[in-house]
Amino acid sequence: MEKYVACIPMGEHRGKSRFPTRRLSPALKAWRCDLTAFSQRHNLYFLASNKTLHVYQPGFPDQKLASEPDLILHPPMTGYGGAGIDWQDPHSINRILVEYLGNEEVVIVACDDGDVMGYRTEVIHRALERQSRQFEPPSEVDVPVFLRCNVGASAWGLAIHREARIIAISANTHQITIIAYALSDDDDGLDIEHHSRGRPKLSTESPFLRQEETIFTLSAENNLPALSFYGNSGRWLLSSCVDGKTVLWDLYMRKEAATYQLGWCKSAKEISKAPGYNSLGWGFTCSCPAASSVLHGAWGTLALKTRSAYHLPLAEEQKLGPEEVANRFWDVTTQKKRFTVEERSSPIPYMESSESEDEFSDGDDEDEDEEDEDEEDEEDEDEDVTHNQPQQLDYFQVSELAQLAKDNLQDPFIILTKEDVFLIQRPFTTDNMQGRSDHVVSMRRPLHPGDLTAPLSSPDRHCFFAQIPELGVFIVGSPIGRAGVFSLYWTQDEDSRWRRYGFKLEYLLPFRQENENEIAGVPQARDEGLMVGVAVAPVQGHAIMGRIYNGRGDGAS
Repeated sequence: MEKYVACIPMGEHRGKSRFPTRRLSPALKAWRCDLTAFSQRHNLYFLASNKTLHVYQPGFPDQKLASEPDLILHPPMTGYGGAGIDWQDPHSINRILVEYLGNEEVVIVACDDGDVMGYRTEVIHRALERQSRQFEPPSEVDVPVFLRCNVGASAWGLAIHREARIIAISANTHQITIIAYALSDDDDGLDIEHHSRGRPKLSTESPFLRQEETIFTLSAENNLPALSFYGNSGRWLLSSCVDGKTVLWDLYMRKEAATYQLGWCKSAKEISKAPGYNSLGWGFTCSCPAASSVLHGAWGTLALKTRSAYHLPLAEEQKLGPEEVANRFWDVTTQKKRFTVEERSSPIPYMESSESEDEFSDGDDEDEDEEDEDEEDEEDEDEDVTHNQPQQLDYFQVSELAQLAKDNLQDPFIILTKEDVFLIQRPFTTDNMQGRSDHVVSMRRPLHPGDLTAPLSSPDRHCFFAQIPELGVFIVGSPIGRAGVFSLYWTQDEDSRWRRYGFKLEYLLPFRQENENEIAGVPQARDEGLMVGVAVAPVQGHAIMGRIYNGRGDGAS
């Protein structure tokens, strides 16, 4: 199959070579979301290690990292400690995000006690430059935070809208905090000193009448691991919920505009109605094996930038083998059949979640190594757990809760559940769901080639994701140590005036050097740890706004 993008390994940096003994390596927390990020503006790589933020300057061209970080930042505490999942390290980091806020690139840190801190990457870069000139170690005293607040409980989802200058934060309070900065002629001003001392005071003012900063909250029904802004206006925000719902929020009206729930489930009765997948305390229940590990939960959502999507004629698309399902889906799972797994890579055993190891369960890698490993002996029993059980049926329920806005909402977005990837063509399509141009593109278990039927392990979920708009590429990863590289294309059906978008699975990482379609061994064993993030950035020397994007990517474990 012809590839739209080329994925060329630039270097491999094994932890065992950097850290001969485990105690010398950074402490990495499991059961978190993205703990790594690249700056798009400077040669900076960020890694969240427990409650500290490590800053590295990767080498060129192999992107090698030093054994010691160039700078270690200790995000301050607000003193408003909220409930979290990690009683040992309540200030440990759950997610980091690097994005532009106006003209300033910032790195935001979300902590388990609800604290959220923000740094400017330019300030970090200048501190490291002074180090190189003065031959002195940089001091974090020179790197103050511009944002310091607490959202009431463990903070998880982070999203930034550059043009509208809005930060969105989700927490285990089942709420989303919206911080909308004043819009002024001075785009570089990020003065929020008045709410840098603990919990921000909420405002009832409209967030878009912005002569001053505005803060308000949105209420959901369960924990929200991920957020993503949709469109250019700053009006629309997507949220992922562990109960399986993806919600499109209208920030003008401060309420839900639409809710999407889709997947495959043994409890599904009809395609247009989600099954009774209700939460019971910390667990979830349906007829599927491993339902208690949040099997149908939504772990990520990504508003796609289509400016670099390539045109694929209908005849070429048919060669990819899409299957139309129930006049509602384009199932492209067959794309992964060309991939194989290196024989020495054993399947990952399914591990049922306990009450303390649920959708946002805690435990760092070192503690997990000391746990009893009897779960791994259950592999043979779990391999056959789905035999002689009802077949999973697909479902796609859309609830349009608000009046259709006049915004031109025509771009697709991705929904990532624990097992599957879905592409929604456009937010509001309920009046004509039968048209092919509205079909949802779906791929089941994209990171697992073959007809795998055994339940996936609890850590195996699509909680890492990124996109490279300049290439028309998005990446989806799992803590088990695999990532898929997808290209975005568009085509047009003969009877439609709409573009229909689709994706092609270009690569599964890591692959063997001599065979791009064979997945190499991945860190599946407990003593090797789990992957903690996926990050992308331009290669050093290529500006982010340039026309040519030679990308670099990283999957840290």
